[in-house]
Order: sequence, then structure tokens, then C-alpha cells
Amino acid sequence: MFTDYFFPELGGIQDSVAITGRALGRRGHRVDIHAPRYGKGDFRRIGATMGEPDRGANVRVRRRRSLPFPSSTRQSRVALISPLAWIRLGLQSRPDIIHVHSFFGAGLEALLSAACLGIPVVGTNHTTVAGFAPHLPVSADLAASYVRWFYNRCDRITAPSRSVFDELGTNALIPPCQVISNPIDTGLFSPLPEGKGSALKARFGLSGPVITFAGRLGPEKHVDVLLRALALLGSCDDRPDHLPELAIAGHGSQEASLRALAAQLGIGSRVHFLGTLTHTELADLLRASEVFAIMSTSETQSMVLLQAMACGIPVIAARARALGEFVTQATGLLVAPHDHAGLASSLNALLASPQRRQALGAGGRRTAERFGIDQVTDQWEALYRAMLDRETHT
Repeated sequence: MFTDYFFPELGGIQDSVAITGRALGRRGHRVDIHAPRYGKGDFRRIGATMGEPDRGANVRVRRRRSLPFPSSTRQSRVALISPLAWIRLGLQSRPDIIHVHSFFGAGLEALLSAACLGIPVVGTNHTTVAGFAPHLPVSADLAASYVRWFYNRCDRITAPSRSVFDELGTNALIPPCQVISNPIDTGLFSPLPEGKGSALKARFGLSGPVITFAGRLGPEKHVDVLLRALALLGSCDDRPDHLPELAIAGHGSQEASLRALAAQLGIGSRVHFLGTLTHTELADLLRASEVFAIMSTSETQSMVLLQAMACGIPVIAARARALGEFVTQATGLLVAPHDHAGLASSLNALLASPQRRQALGAGGRRTAERFGIDQVTDQWEALYRAMLDRETHT
């Protein structure tokens, strides 16, 4: 696997690569993950000790020299390309399959290695180009053309949602395309036993009805919409001082401006910036919450959305890109992007109805179970074997 997104940078792509690699390793496959080398500051940013976590006996992480590039996580790096790396790859640990998870840096080296060594390559596109258009140094059309060029050099293309293919133009993609979800740990992210919510809330310094968002605090996530919606919410029961609270987990370039906006709106005491959480802490926060809300316009799936659903809580999301593929009438509510008044109305409706929250939470759990680690790993094994069988017979 080649990726420019990996630990200690946090995000859905990073989690997907790590979880899938570990799951394949447990099944006896040998997995080498080629990823950028990060600095001490990147580990400090998430409160982690510098070093490589144990990913199992069959998983090795091979770090590459890298350079930082601007992003909302303030951690992103791009691996430096070596035109002769394919020789080392062929001599040291020639793989049967190359799986690429980014379309620059490490991804370009993966394509070169695959071409030089005659190894089949599957490319997974986790990223929406148009969703990041305001932050690109080139036009969205030019960027999309490059992305299509890159994936058309793969033997198979996958994405975690149909929206990725729709955006790039299915007719413009030459190799076979397949939707394969990111894997969700439905064991860790699971519903809370009844009556345990108050204790978990207290652990995070929360008391009222809790709305949670988790993810990087970047402009494309539109966390400001959540703050403006919270400012419109009053008590949802007969206790006037029992006001909804917003828990925000994550870090990023917008944190200072979001704190300032919360103070400006007069809701500073009701907004809790919890910083970067471990997966176990995130699962506890989600289970302590009444609702998960996300107004991002850049999602190609959103692992944390599915993690919230796996915890059995209802979700509210922007009607944008992939989110509508997973948020249905059985799992939550969709609202127009950027519409903080509409979001406030939907939040108020859910917070006022425990029965509806319970029904939607149960529907979300059933949906998330389709994307468990074993189910997704089965799909990767089947795809890899199909690619190898094709190579054998051609």
C-alpha cells in the first residue's frame, strides 16, 4: 500500500489504510505500507509518543523522506519520489499487488513501480477535488483532469462511495470501478448500555443534551454552521437551564476562529473543544451524545459518520456529496448545506423526541454493520484475487 496520508496525521484515509492493513495481516497476508516520514511536532500535535505502533506481525510500515504541505490538519506531508525505488521494491519485497491510496507523491512512485515491475495496481480515490476547489493552487477542472489521468493508469479503481465516480465522470474512467467502503470497527463503536450515558458525559465535562462533531477543523468541514445552529437552540424540555451543548473533537487550522465565533455568539460555555481523542475516547464521546452532526461539503464517505451510526445515535448531515448515500430516513436527517436555521430546526426536532432518536439510532447501527472490518476485508481479498487471476490468465 502506498499513501501520502498516514499516522500520526489523523483522518479517515489514515484510519482506513491502517485498519485494512492490520485486518489483512491477521488473515496471513503480508502488508507493506509505504508512507511519509513525520517529525516530532506531528506526534506532539496529537499527544502521541514518537514511534511506530504495533500493527501486527505481518504488517510493516516503510517510511519515506517527505516534505510538509499546507492543509487544515497542519500535519500533511508528501513523500519524495525516487525514480529508482522500484528496483529496491523488486529486490527486497516484490509484492503481488500494489494498492495506492493517494494520487501524488507516494502514489506516483507506486504507478512507476507497478509499470516497471509488471505488478497489477488498484487505485482508491478517497478525495473530492471539487470539494477542495477553493483551496487548490490550480483550477478544479485541471485538478480533476490530473486525477482522471492518474486513476486511468491503474488496473482497477475503487472509492468508498458512488459520488466519487459521479464527480470524476464514470464514462471518463477506463478501468473497472467498484465501490468498497472504508472499514468500521463495529466492536469498538457500539451502542451504550442503557443508563450509562450520564457517567460518560461527566467524564467529558458535559451535562446537557449533547450534539457531537468529530473531525479535522478545516474550512471545508463548515463547523461554523454547527455553532450558528446551536445559538438558535433553547431548552428541549421543561428545564429552561437544560440547554444543548456542542462537543467538538479534533484539531485543525480553524480552531481559533471557531472559538472566537462561539464567544461572539454568546455560546462559549456550551461549546466544548475536546482536542484530539483516541478511538476509544471517541467511541465513548459518541455514545454519550444524543446526536451526531456534520455539515461538511467535502466528504467521500466520512468514517466518523458511520462510527456514530455504529454507536446507535441518530445523525444529521449536509445534503452534500457522499453523505446522502449513508444518511437515509432510517438513520437520520439531511439538511441543505450552510443552512444553520434548517440545521437548528432538525436538531430541535430530534432532541425533543427520544423515541425518534432511538429508532434512527437503531437504523444507523444496522447500516453500519454492513461496513464492518470483516465484511470490507472480504471485499478487498476478493478484488485482489480477481486481479491476480486475471494476470495469471493473460
